[in-house]
Amino acid sequence: MSAEQSFPVPNEIPRLAAMPEVQSALRWFRDQEAEFARWQMELARIPAPPFGEAARSAWVSEQFRALGIKEVRKDKIGNVCAFRKGRRDSIVSISAHIDTVFPANTPLNIRQQGAKLYGPGISDNAAGVTALLAIVAAIENFNLPHEDSLLFIGNVGEEGEGDLRGMRYIFSESEWKDSIVSSLVLDGAGTDTIVAEALASRRFEVIVRGPGGHSWSDFGAPNPIVALGRAINLFSQTRVSSSPKTTFNVGVIRGGTSVNSIPESASMRVDIRSSSAAEIDRIDLELRRAIDQLV
Repeated sequence: MSAEQSFPVPNEIPRLAAMPEVQSALRWFRDQEAEFARWQMELARIPAPPFGEAARSAWVSEQFRALGIKEVRKDKIGNVCAFRKGRRDSIVSISAHIDTVFPANTPLNIRQQGAKLYGPGISDNAAGVTALLAIVAAIENFNLPHEDSLLFIGNVGEEGEGDLRGMRYIFSESEWKDSIVSSLVLDGAGTDTIVAEALASRRFEVIVRGPGGHSWSDFGAPNPIVALGRAINLFSQTRVSSSPKTTFNVGVIRGGTSVNSIPESASMRVDIRSSSAAEIDRIDLELRRAIDQLV
């Protein structure tokens, strides 16, 4: 039996949406909008760059407990996990990352104008965390039964250099890693997009070193910045697939100390993404070829 036959999504969604219980739940969510907006703004006012999420972890823990979940804990890297036992031991995880892409010193001018909320991180991911809390609130408020156990996660380290460390820990080291059978991730604003496939990323830091020297007396010595620039130029010409969508990005370049000195080192950070493991491997190989050829 194919996946489409076993779970006919186009037919199932309208049937579920028409159920009186679902209609009642939707009315309850609409009635709670003011409270949800308050949560969203309160959370967005707490700075949370990657590796600096402690204050938000504490806030999310407090909300989980206030909503009635008894089993709430913070793991060793800062994820906040709330567990609700179901009829089965298998687990469905529902997660939202609590870190933001903004540096710790970013002014957080969070405000509401009419029906809209504004400010750094108000969407990514204060909206996702608010949706997570709203689901918890509904389940606890109506004491909804569920077959699988539920694991609600406020995960750290999703943005930038965090490199998904929160969810990596959940699926590699946590006590629930072998029991999670399905995972729902809430991220950003709106419900117009549902992603039902995995997107992988592979990241590199490339460092080129040379002897260094003075721009006049040592002219002609190998320059790591020039070599790295040539490699970037060659790599940027790499062909990428549109289906499956594949991307690469040189996001950070560092090197040099002064305009009149040949640098001793230069570095770049590269991000490769695709839903295809084969495409990631191919772009990985092209990056290595560019570096080998021109550095």
